[in-house]
Amino acid sequence: MDVAVALVDDAFLFGAQKSDETLVLPAYVAIQTGTNRVLACGEEAKAMMGRTPDNITTQRVLAEGFITNKDLATALFRFGLRKLLGRVSLVRPRVILGIRSSDPGKHVAMCMGNEGGARETYLMEIGMATAIGMALNVEQPELKAVLTMSDDWFEFAVISLAGVVAGTNGAIGTRDFVEDIRNHLTLTRQFSPDLDALATQLASTGVNPRAALEVAGWETWTGRSETGRRQTQALSADDLALGMVPTLIRLTERIKAAIRTLSNDQQFQLSRTTIHATGSAMRIPGLAQTIAGQLGHTTAPFEAEVHPALAGCKSILKELPLLKKSRATNL
Repeated sequence: MDVAVALVDDAFLFGAQKSDETLVLPAYVAIQTGTNRVLACGEEAKAMMGRTPDNITTQRVLAEGFITNKDLATALFRFGLRKLLGRVSLVRPRVILGIRSSDPGKHVAMCMGNEGGARETYLMEIGMATAIGMALNVEQPELKAVLTMSDDWFEFAVISLAGVVAGTNGAIGTRDFVEDIRNHLTLTRQFSPDLDALATQLASTGVNPRAALEVAGWETWTGRSETGRRQTQALSADDLALGMVPTLIRLTERIKAAIRTLSNDQQFQLSRTTIHATGSAMRIPGLAQTIAGQLGHTTAPFEAEVHPALAGCKSILKELPLLKKSRATNL
């Protein structure tokens, strides 16, 4: 009955300890407008986005790794447990939740688990869960670094002796960042811009306005966080790459700032360590190498059909008796 749940990208990932089945529920809930009456959850609710009458509202309950509506997230969580377990039982499951670390976020996640049908709820940092899911030995003193880069947020963690010694997370800039890169791939088939040259151009002349314009035939448009303009013109590969540079530099600079909080010895050790990267954005060819060039670290993408944080949470399910004893001791 033990269940692992990871909140990643824009989905709730469910997995039972004694089953290989994985349930991926997009974090969308459809409700009757003006009430909290739930009409649909997951895939069905996501398919209703923008296609419903005025009396039905569809809300996304997970954004940038955080729960945005506790009551609706609880309804989705309860729906996922019932769908995964296949039946209603008198014995409620124990649940490990992999979440982004923040005090308000922890409280909301704990309430969601307890109110959504869990007998006991345990929380785990998504960075640690990801490292365990990648089969990294987090018990050793040698530093391990993991990066999750999803459609609208990133999580970076440096781990040693089963603890997170440094890290940072936050919004990437706009959800369109990954779509920007996909648009770029349409033209170049490989994300490999000359970032030094583009950064120099950015500093001297700013973003080319055409890099923020809608391309005919595409549903998304690039760089809108930079200038916010929408028109239809042809773009070159450099225009598109330049539109992405500010966001990419902001992301890598935040990771560098987190690394600088380590001691000099730890920074030196980390410089010789591979950063293991995963997430939906890491499926884009060349992106990991570009980030590695910006960080000055070797970066290796970790490919998996399901985010490794779920596998990490499932691994920790075996340690629930120890976690329960530790909690009792702390109380």
